[in-house]
Amino acid sequence: MDTFAHRTWVPFYLASFGTISIGFFRALDGVMLLSSLILVGAALAIIFMTIQGEVERCNRQKELMETLSQKARAAGEGP
Repeated sequence: MDTFAHRTWVPFYLASFGTISIGFFRALDGVMLLSSLILVGAALAIIFMTIQGEVERCNRQKELMETLSQKARAAGEGP
């Protein structure tokens, strides 16, 4: 797998972990429980939307590669 295909996963997960940790500890203290839950919910929603986008991007790339392989075989360029 290409190193650059990971994009910004490490900073993204560090920021997400920080956000969830802050929300969790604020909820444990009992300070602004509702805002803590909203903060955690927003972070989780962003995580899942990003993962879904990456899966869809990989699927589109796989379909493109299969299409190009079929066209190359039809043209007699490939094995």
